[in-house]
Amino acid sequence: MSKSTVTVVVLSIVVTLYASDGNGEEQPVVQTPLGAVAGYYMQTRGGRQVAAFTAIPFAVPPLGDLRFKAPVPIGPWQDTLDATTVSPVCVQKNPYIRQKDIVGQEDCLYLNVYTPVRSNDVEKRLLPVMVFLHGGGWMCGDATTDMYGPQFLLDRDVILVTTNYRLGPLGFLSTQDEHCPGNNGLKDQQEALRFIQKNIESFGGDKNSVTIFGESAGGASVHYHMISETSAGLFHKGISESGTALVPWAEAPPGEALRNAFRLAKFLDCPQSPSEKMISCLRTKDSYDIINTEFRFYEWDYEPMTPFKAVAEPDLPGAFLKRSPRKIPNVPAVPWMTGLTTHEGCLKSVWITANNSRYEEFISAFDTIAPVTFYYENSPYVNEITESIRQKYFKEGDLEATNRGLLDIYTDSYFAYPAVEAIELVFNYTKNPVYLYELAYRATNSFSQIFGDPEGNYGVCHADDLMHLFPIGFLEKPISAEDIRMSETIVTLFTNFATSGNPNEPVQVPLKWEAATSGSNMEYLEIASQSTMKKDLASRSRYWGTLPLWHNVRSRRFMDEL
Repeated sequence: MSKSTVTVVVLSIVVTLYASDGNGEEQPVVQTPLGAVAGYYMQTRGGRQVAAFTAIPFAVPPLGDLRFKAPVPIGPWQDTLDATTVSPVCVQKNPYIRQKDIVGQEDCLYLNVYTPVRSNDVEKRLLPVMVFLHGGGWMCGDATTDMYGPQFLLDRDVILVTTNYRLGPLGFLSTQDEHCPGNNGLKDQQEALRFIQKNIESFGGDKNSVTIFGESAGGASVHYHMISETSAGLFHKGISESGTALVPWAEAPPGEALRNAFRLAKFLDCPQSPSEKMISCLRTKDSYDIINTEFRFYEWDYEPMTPFKAVAEPDLPGAFLKRSPRKIPNVPAVPWMTGLTTHEGCLKSVWITANNSRYEEFISAFDTIAPVTFYYENSPYVNEITESIRQKYFKEGDLEATNRGLLDIYTDSYFAYPAVEAIELVFNYTKNPVYLYELAYRATNSFSQIFGDPEGNYGVCHADDLMHLFPIGFLEKPISAEDIRMSETIVTLFTNFATSGNPNEPVQVPLKWEAATSGSNMEYLEIASQSTMKKDLASRSRYWGTLPLWHNVRSRRFMDEL
């Protein structure tokens, strides 16, 4: 890259140099405390120019002795960093699309920064920062521009940061002791937030106005950061889309983490104890071989989903989480936005109901499969729970009702009731505003296209909110004018919240979104063609609070009736 300066422009309070790359094209260069960073230009949907800086390292590559350890902060670099390449994907194998090959690399702790280019006559102020944490069940996903680019969000005055973090056992293995306490994927996210605190002003961002937002496992991650003492002060607002720390696929029940560590070691011919020797042996194994064991944890299809989850760690320096999220007595003083799509469960149900043989297998073996897929196989009341679920959601002889019930089971147990639980807990401990929503708008595209049926209409599926915030590359059906209008509305709501902590300002929205007043009222905004305020978010899902699940303290009535 030629280092010759073409011109100097003030971007916010930051001096940004416009240099020439090897092809004679102008590119933005930002001087950070770690060194110079050279990026490239993009355009938003509305035609605004964006300076993009991709594949910026925020931690030392977690290789060799650093595998299964907390991330180590990156040090300064000497030459100008080329931030025009694609961030490498962390090692993974995507079960949701039945991916056959393992992809990615272990050296993957990189983030991307996108900042709007503003002219000299614009008020020189730092912009709010939005940090996106991707979903994928902590098993897959990435922060690439093709998936989570800035083309929609940066039509507003915000800066977008997207980040990778380690996945599967490489990110979430725990031996429950000092040799591998766990939660390294969440600690990677935390290190990215520390990097942002130290460097984001160089890109025109306000380190005192950072909003973390994420979907699915990313939404659960946001909630985990809200209750982690070591994340306090690294962000100032949170948005959890379709995921909280209480979802059954993100919180390891007692004993599970260590059992799965033993199983992983056995699969890879490593000693199961002492844990120091186990971890030492696992560090010698190929990362692809480690990730490939994930599918050996499944008992039916890819069930139980997410073998490696967040854990309560030993009380050691740097612990991300010392107690179950259900037992933490307070949350940081930050506003929170959280919500659901109407038909979250299609993430799992479509693959079953759209495939005749798989559907018949699921129904005929429901007594065996249900305890695994709905996370109650270790309950002493397995048979009673199974029969209760069958009576609640299925109607014998009515195929349409049974299919709908299957969608509802996954919606309620995987997403809706955990959200209700989490919201009620937050109201016990905070006076900060909580904004609730349900996305009920069915767009032209849907993630059900990749969850098992390219053509069927399964309502507003899990992850369908993402297409309104990001230009998701693989959803290729032509979008409508109404889709664009809805996207612009949702972008406004999210960026307003990131700017002010209130989704109604500073940019005007069609309908005032009232904050919820309590865990019993659960007022929420139904986001639809004609959005309205409603009460009792996800009320149907409260049934799951009556079941004697390992984490459920409200199930005494169920057990008394047995």
